[in-house]
Amino acid sequence: MSELLLNYLRWPWVLLALNLIVLVGAVSQTTHFRFDASSETLVVEGDPDLALYNRVAATFGGDDYLFLTFAPSVGDPLTRESLLVLATLSSELAAVNGVKGVFSVLDIPLLKSPPVEIAELADGLRTLRSADADLEAARKELTASPFFRELLITTDGTTTAIKIDLAPDENLKRLTAEREAFEANGLDNGSAWEKHNLEYRGSRDRYLKERERIIQDIRAVKTKYRKYGTLHLGGVPMIAVDMITYVKNDLTTFGGLVVALMVAALALFFRRLRWVFLPVATATLSVVYTVGLLGLLEWEATVISSNFISLLAITTISLTIHLIVQYRELLHLEPDLETSQLAVETVRRKSAPCFFTALTTMAAFGSLTASGILPVEYFGWMMCVGILVSFFVTFTFFPAVLLLLPKGTPHKSIASINNFIRALGDLARWRPMLIVVSGVVIAITAYFGIQKVSLDNRFAEYFAPETEIYQGMNFIDENLGGTIPFDVVLRFPPYEDDPEEGFGDDDFDDFGFEDEDPYPERYWFNRRMLDTLEKMHRYLDKQPQVGKVMSLTALEDLAREFTDGRKLSQLEMVAVLGAIPDDLRAELIRPYASPHTGELRLSARIIESAPSFDRDEFRDAIEQFAADGLSFAEEDVAVTGMMVLFNGMLSQLLDSQIDTLSYVLLAVFVMFVVLLRSLPHALLGMIPNTLAAATIISAMGYAGVPLDMMTTTVAAICIGIGVDDTIHYLHRFRREYARWGDPRVAVSFTHASIGKALYYTSVTVIAGFSVLYFSNFVPTVMFGLWTALAMTLALLANVTLLPALLVLTHGQRAPDPTVRTDVDPAQRSL
Repeated sequence: MSELLLNYLRWPWVLLALNLIVLVGAVSQTTHFRFDASSETLVVEGDPDLALYNRVAATFGGDDYLFLTFAPSVGDPLTRESLLVLATLSSELAAVNGVKGVFSVLDIPLLKSPPVEIAELADGLRTLRSADADLEAARKELTASPFFRELLITTDGTTTAIKIDLAPDENLKRLTAEREAFEANGLDNGSAWEKHNLEYRGSRDRYLKERERIIQDIRAVKTKYRKYGTLHLGGVPMIAVDMITYVKNDLTTFGGLVVALMVAALALFFRRLRWVFLPVATATLSVVYTVGLLGLLEWEATVISSNFISLLAITTISLTIHLIVQYRELLHLEPDLETSQLAVETVRRKSAPCFFTALTTMAAFGSLTASGILPVEYFGWMMCVGILVSFFVTFTFFPAVLLLLPKGTPHKSIASINNFIRALGDLARWRPMLIVVSGVVIAITAYFGIQKVSLDNRFAEYFAPETEIYQGMNFIDENLGGTIPFDVVLRFPPYEDDPEEGFGDDDFDDFGFEDEDPYPERYWFNRRMLDTLEKMHRYLDKQPQVGKVMSLTALEDLAREFTDGRKLSQLEMVAVLGAIPDDLRAELIRPYASPHTGELRLSARIIESAPSFDRDEFRDAIEQFAADGLSFAEEDVAVTGMMVLFNGMLSQLLDSQIDTLSYVLLAVFVMFVVLLRSLPHALLGMIPNTLAAATIISAMGYAGVPLDMMTTTVAAICIGIGVDDTIHYLHRFRREYARWGDPRVAVSFTHASIGKALYYTSVTVIAGFSVLYFSNFVPTVMFGLWTALAMTLALLANVTLLPALLVLTHGQRAPDPTVRTDVDPAQRSL
């Protein structure tokens, strides 16, 4: 093995040239590396709920709209002055390229300001734009309106809202439909698929950039009108764009800070420029190579996988730290060795444990590829590819540079052991039972804490309170009927072209309509279906977590104000539907009724500031009420929307992590057996990191912190990175135990050598993740803090619980003086 290593390390310039060639190729592909902010990044691959969501969106319209609230600085929003500002604001928003249309209080038909008879509806509708509108009466009408209250005006009448509909991308819709057809027919391969995929990706990239530009332009208009009052912007399209914007900004802002902290830590630990430059350069090359490869493969980073760069850099630096510690120990013990001998011996001793740490880390991240959620799967593959690249760079570039540098002189810190590590080692050697009992207590406590873990995610809480998006979402949530939309769709027999018997043109003469039927589908509506719809509407309205509910029931409630609360007769109902102008029908009827498909839609929003609730149970309760209370068949009622999709993703992610935990542990166990060639050592090696992962999840449960799309990966990361420490510790312990025959002495020597490397790598990792605390994107903050804590627990477990178990399970035996050790006997802390 040594001879083989010497052969490949004999030509360091060749290794550097090889890395340079790879670097040039990787840099050329980094421009193809992209972030994806599309809705597919928040849903499960092949999810039937996604197909339902897309179908409902195609039928009734989706979530492609924003709300811009406006509260004037002075006076009331329904004064002539404020309405003039609102009119110009609406006009400027409507003029933004990519905005399909706007709808505000200015466009609401006024039926009581002054009062209008139903028979007068066909003569035209008065709005706040009308010169004869009674503004005081309009205030009372709109703030009490069952349809428009908490939709376009707050209950207290101090704030109005503009609904901004974004224009759909028809080309992308066509390509998406073609893509679904390809996949449904199993044709997602071959030249036709490749051609389609290329066109689809290009169209989607343009769409995402266009969406970002539209929201920026809308925000520019909003900024322009701040002098007139307080404005807030919210909506699902803005959430998707802002999430990826925050992640990109974090990479730019914190990337340099993470590197700076790692540089400071390396300088503090090793006090040599080479030991700062080499790890950072190696990590940089690993990141660039990986990003270039991902760009070549057209793999896209999402919110979930955005931290893979930090993880990869940390993993690479951890590998190099182990090489540095080994090199420095050899230099201290055998200062007469040549540089080439030191480098080769360092690589020889560390190649096996580092190779297996890379494999075990890949096995842990590989579990993510079974999640069924595309961005999570890509995250797993990205890390697997990145770790392979990291291993390649660490064992080519690092030793090549080392061979070209002077070997240096031993530093006095090489012969010293960190007092903290020494104290933990002494505790493990002389109080092993105390540590094991403490571990058992922690494990029991963790078991109950895990039961408390929830998925109660709230979009508004993804952002820091001082950010614009949080303030906008929070205001809309509390004052305008909630934030996150969901739909309930009820299916009836579809509309048929023949008008319902019993009505003729003469029946509508009293209402002033012309002979030409303005809306023939109105004959589909009947009293029975609207009564059924009303029952579902009232049911949703009573739920504490539900804000504004929109359906034809709200519109009929408005109409009942003209009939003294009496339900509209069939004749009145058909007449009113025909009297509504087509532009208003697009806002008031079509989003909630599809006669040709036989469906009625209830569109509601979740109040995220409401008490916590189980979204799966809520969905089941709606479906149960439809079945038991309304006698709907299962296939005739559907609950969909962003609430359902996002909750489905989180549930699937959590389930997949639980399901694949056995796979991860088995894979790590096999790696331990192959490397250590010892079943007992493999079993002992599983305990510390499993306990650390369980403890961190239980801590989140006890703290009431819900698992989100990023923190669900903390356990896998804890095991993936934590087992690296375990492998290095066990690998070194076996050598020391063979040398001395006493487990306590072996632990002492292991702590004096590999303990330092574990401490250095862990502190560097913890410092790197802790920087994420300063992010404005709360999932990134939580990911950084909980991962840093997980790494702390993994370190403590590996330098206390693991050696305690080794002391308890290993007895005295005859030492083997032929086994070399790299630790000076003077370092023994018996």
